[in-house]
Amino acid sequence: MQTVDLHDDLMFEVRPEGITIDVDDPTVPSGPENLAFRAAAALPAPASPPRGVHIRIRKAIPAGSGLGGGSSDAAATLLALRRLWGLDLPHWRLEEIAATLGADVPFFLCGGTALLTGTGSVVEPLPDLGGYEVLVVFPGLPLSTREVYAGVSESLTSALRISSMATFKPTLKGGLAEEAEAWVRAGNDLEESARALCPAIGEIRAHLQAGGAGAAAMTGSGSAVFGIFRNPGAIGRAFSEARARGFRTIRCAPLKREEFRRRVG
Repeated sequence: MQTVDLHDDLMFEVRPEGITIDVDDPTVPSGPENLAFRAAAALPAPASPPRGVHIRIRKAIPAGSGLGGGSSDAAATLLALRRLWGLDLPHWRLEEIAATLGADVPFFLCGGTALLTGTGSVVEPLPDLGGYEVLVVFPGLPLSTREVYAGVSESLTSALRISSMATFKPTLKGGLAEEAEAWVRAGNDLEESARALCPAIGEIRAHLQAGGAGAAAMTGSGSAVFGIFRNPGAIGRAFSEARARGFRTIRCAPLKREEFRRRVG
């Protein structure tokens, strides 16, 4: 997994009690179903007031796109409230709480480039990759992770692939962009199931590859697709063409671990 500079904005206002959320995207729940709400509720109560918070979420990451928007919001909430509520929680304890919220939430306590194993909650930081830009194209159809997994007809990873993933790490012998492309070419086993729900995924991936992406793949459980570009002219043209087709298109860059941690505090 890789953090990029596309992000939601979260603002926290400590209150005497209770958890409330205001989110500017009507498709995102603002109650207990919201991952930021669940993150706040999962933290131990402060030893002294304040014990509540109001969270304002301004969405930039498309909901239902497979880009980890809800998970990153949850991780940001854990980090913010540990500080604002004055909680004496070591990082390993925060990781344990994060893992109860979602398999990829612990990753967003780390950031940068990382290998996720197990159910996804075991995070191994890797050397930061760079030297490329990312074009994210969202077809506009949010996908339910549960529905995508339900459509998978066979085991996601065979015994062979499970044994080989642990050794599939950047060699750093070539350029950093080449290493990033090699990771993406490993593919996404969920894509076939997701394409049955959103056929535009295949069309977008083919468009990005034809437009000069060194590699392209679906994000998470979809439905967004991303391409890795090393040529500024090529990504500019692919951006314009995808927007002309009516897709939401976002140009972003990989975010190194140090910068990610600085931004989330």
